Amino acid sequence: MGRQDYSQVGYGFTEQEARRNAINQAEDMYGHQEGYSGQINCSTGEEDRVKCLKRPKIAKTCKVEKIKQSGARKWKTVFVVTPQFGGEQVIIDTTQADAIKEAKRLALENQTQYVVFLDKQLVNGDMKVATVTPKKSEKGEWLFTGIARC
Repeated sequence: MGRQDYSQVGYGFTEQEARRNAINQAEDMYGHQEGYSGQINCSTGEEDRVKCLKRPKIAKTCKVEKIKQSGARKWKTVFVVTPQFGGEQVIIDTTQADAIKEAKRLALENQTQYVVFLDKQLVNGDMKVATVTPKKSEKGEWLFTGIARC
């Protein structure tokens, strides 16, 4: 095992994001190589140096594009059966009694607690009402240099 100098440019809105992107790029380009590629992905970070080449531009305003809805949205009441501690949900759109019956069946089958929730589900119409995009933001550019295992 040896050590080798590396130099890698990363892009992001923060230095941390740029470092993550540089590491991911190095892994894509050089592979994981069992932790000995000689690039930023094998650096301990202790002797790394960072230089900001281009400051990020953070948007102060947003562009809002509203999505036109034709007709009225229609909703139906449903019952959601879900495991108490997370997992796949089952949606029952008939009655509360049917939902409880399904929860009992699943609880016995999986030997875990289930919860029945009352919810609404969109039947007719679009759930998406707007798209909000930051205006004029640009990622910054950082140069990472240091020593890595090879």
